[in-house]
Amino acid sequence: MKVINIQGRKKTGKTTTAVNIISELCRRGYSVGSIKGIHIEGFTMDQGGDTRKHKAAGADPVAARSHDETNIMFSGSMDLRDILKHFSNDWVIIESHVDLKCPNIITGKTASYDGQGKDESLEEQVNPLTICCSGVIANELTEFQGIPVINSQTEIARLVDLIEEKTDDYE
Repeated sequence: MKVINIQGRKKTGKTTTAVNIISELCRRGYSVGSIKGIHIEGFTMDQGGDTRKHKAAGADPVAARSHDETNIMFSGSMDLRDILKHFSNDWVIIESHVDLKCPNIITGKTASYDGQGKDESLEEQVNPLTICCSGVIANELTEFQGIPVINSQTEIARLVDLIEEKTDDYE
């Protein structure tokens, strides 16, 4: 299994980049799973109903199964390595987590940090595991500090070629 993380601040193109990569990998015949980070305090998928009652009674995990999907809910936040144990796909695309050491794609709106807080720049996010940059900034740049900047909306084949080249099996 190969794992890549797409990280960046809010509204910098993370989801667009993730969706385009997932679509292209599927088009190439790979099985693809995804993990989406949600950074909303108190967020829960279980908004009520009988599964909430099962959870309140002490069940952990709780599975909800319908005709169209199955969801398994565990209490608490799991470590990404533990979540990945539940995947058997060729690829897993992670959006918005920085606590797993794997190749990453950085999204941003600007190249350099402006010193104003709420940074949306590439400069503050690039790290040794960064294989490329994408997102909003790809409308302006093609390279940043020697790292390619690739627009996932217009150059998805090139982006996925690079991901395939730079990503080894996750261990």
